[in-house]
Amino acid sequence: MALLYATASVRRRKFRRGRSIFAAVIGTACATAYMLLPEWTKIVMTVLLAPALCAIAIGASGKDALHKFGDFLGSTLLFVLLTYFAGGIVYGISIALNVDIRSYAVIGLLSIAVIALILCAKLIAGKRSKSADTTCKTTVNINGRTVSAEALCDSGNLLVDDVSGLPVVILSKELEEELGIRCPNGFVSVNTVSGEDSLPVVDIDEICVNGRAFRALGALSRKSFASFDLILQSSMF
Repeated sequence: MALLYATASVRRRKFRRGRSIFAAVIGTACATAYMLLPEWTKIVMTVLLAPALCAIAIGASGKDALHKFGDFLGSTLLFVLLTYFAGGIVYGISIALNVDIRSYAVIGLLSIAVIALILCAKLIAGKRSKSADTTCKTTVNINGRTVSAEALCDSGNLLVDDVSGLPVVILSKELEEELGIRCPNGFVSVNTVSGEDSLPVVDIDEICVNGRAFRALGALSRKSFASFDLILQSSMF
């Protein structure tokens, strides 16, 4: 589960605890049964386990099937890379300390590797957030109406729709009026400094950020923001 958490952190995605625990249970069960399985099953498990765990725990986002596949492939490759990275740390420390990798001491080494992995993931995610501009120009298209807006690159917005997997951006009252939004399609729960709140949402046909196009949901804040009209979701920049 720590590997899934590290992957979500680097990709700046919301960490879904329930789905990640379920994926971790599946991974543990597969690892336990691995030695008892026939050879062809081991090959299939080796190839499909990482994509399956990423599909369950992290999912994919994008405006169409091609972009979703690319997003999913990126998460899977990162998960595999982090897995080998953790294994490399364990192997390197075991050689440096002359510890038998087949002994129970490997549990302690694995704990050190996991902590190092999470710290590195957090540092990478923080560096990516700081390297992003504070605000950027975006265009939002809803029901054939396109509006340009100044958007805040807020790394704290990790909202994702649980059903569709689409990222959720937050619209100001002014942008809502400019787009002529009348009927929301549902609601999304958000955590704010004042507690949990429920915001109405609408389907966004397309939102362009730095030349990249996304499909998304727009949460209606019904409030005015300082110098921007849109708060982006972290995966968009």
